[in-house]
Amino acid sequence: MSVNVTPGWIGRHTPTNAQAGGRDAAIIDIAQDLLLRDLHTRGVLGGLVFKGGTALRKLYAGNQGRFSTDLDFSLADITDDPDDVVLELIAAIEGTKVGPFAYSVRERRGKWSLIVESPFNEDESDLSSKLDVSPAVWMSPVRRGWVAMGVHVTYGDPPLPELQAIRMEENLAEKISRLNRTTTARDMYDLAWIAAHHHEIGGIDRDLVRRLAVLKMWVDANGVSAGKAVWKPSHEPTPFEPDRWLRQRGAKEFDLEDIGALAVPTPSTAELSEAVRTNYGFLSALDDSERQLAAARGQDRPLALKLLADLPAGLLNGQGLY
Repeated sequence: MSVNVTPGWIGRHTPTNAQAGGRDAAIIDIAQDLLLRDLHTRGVLGGLVFKGGTALRKLYAGNQGRFSTDLDFSLADITDDPDDVVLELIAAIEGTKVGPFAYSVRERRGKWSLIVESPFNEDESDLSSKLDVSPAVWMSPVRRGWVAMGVHVTYGDPPLPELQAIRMEENLAEKISRLNRTTTARDMYDLAWIAAHHHEIGGIDRDLVRRLAVLKMWVDANGVSAGKAVWKPSHEPTPFEPDRWLRQRGAKEFDLEDIGALAVPTPSTAELSEAVRTNYGFLSALDDSERQLAAARGQDRPLALKLLADLPAGLLNGQGLY
């Protein structure tokens, strides 16, 4: 059976009363499903771990979650050369056609974007989404299938496959770490959604989330290497202060990029802030080691490396961290 996506199905997949960009987000969402299936069938995704808000929507939340247009991956194997994996992915995407969609990749200032051409774009312009591949995951990934949506019946064969995905605790920790520096509406929404649905998705190890979050913040500030894998410092050190992180965040603090495509109805910034503040109090229960690393000081590297190597179900033990 061939792909049978139609304008009518695009309309059904677009949330009722969606704000500007809702239809484009629906088109990209469908196009990404078909591309991911194609890449999986060709064996391209074996070295990659799906993560971020798009993975959360497709593999956990379905229509209950927000639209996310970014395609984010991490390497699956710390010994892989990141450049080789990225170039393989780009080469596999470039020129691919699935049903009514044609795909290419564009690079600008060292950043990659997925370009989608289709007959569904109202102004006939191409649609794009960010394409990012990060260094290797720290925890053993899981395998997840898509949450069923109505539009999936138009995809034909083969069925949507299970994908290798980042462990939920590590995905959460990356969002918590980012929110220590800036208040992004998308991360606040995802944390609120996970808190409300954690029982449905198999539960969350809160102690592990807190440990990973503190380590992510320390590594973001100081960097870590292991063989070919490099987690570069990405910003000036920002100490983790639980009381400050758990504050009621005002509307002016929010980076409102893409808030219109989050969900329908779109939650207010006050609602998002309250949901996160009341559900993530466990982040304040730092043990002595976590409290030491929360200061984000370079002098605590030996402790950071030890805790990274000791992560349960972790992949960094014995990898020559430095």
